[in-house]
Amino acid sequence: MNNEIRLDAINEAIGEVATDIAQAYAEFGDLISIYLGQTSSTLQLRLFRPLALETSLYLCFLLSKVDSQLAALVSDDAKAYATELGRQAETFVKESLLAYEHSQDALALFIQRCQDVVGGDALWLSTQRQDAQPRFSINDKGYVAIHKGAQRLESLMNIL
Repeated sequence: MNNEIRLDAINEAIGEVATDIAQAYAEFGDLISIYLGQTSSTLQLRLFRPLALETSLYLCFLLSKVDSQLAALVSDDAKAYATELGRQAETFVKESLLAYEHSQDALALFIQRCQDVVGGDALWLSTQRQDAQPRFSINDKGYVAIHKGAQRLESLMNIL
C-alpha cells in the first residue's frame, strides 16, 4: 500500500471517529434526541473540527512509533486544522505530541482532551444542565464513542 492510499484510509478514519464523538455529544443529555432521535446538527458541526484535530494528533502519536513518514503527513494535516481553529499550529501540535509522548496513559489523555474540547464549547454547555460535564464513565455516551474511536485508530495501526 502506498502512502497516498494509506493517508486516505487514515483521513477517513479520523473523519469517522470525530463524527461519532461529535454525534454522541450532540445527543448528550438532550431529551429531544432521546425521544425523537434528532441531534443538533449545528452542535455536531461545531464539535467536529476540534475533535478531528484531537483525533489527528492522537493518530499522529500512534503513527510516530510505526511510520515516521506517514506521521509527518498526518502532522501536516493536524497543523492545517490547528491553523483553521485559530491556534498557533506549530506550537500547538508540537506541545500536544509531547504531551502524548510523556503521558503514562495516552488513551486516557486522548479521552480527557476530547472531553475538554466538548466541555469547553459554549453551545454544548448551553444545552446542558448546570452540573453536566463529560465524564469517564460507560454511562457517558461520548466517553464510549471516544474509547471505541481510539480502539479503531489503534487497530488501524495493525493494518498499515
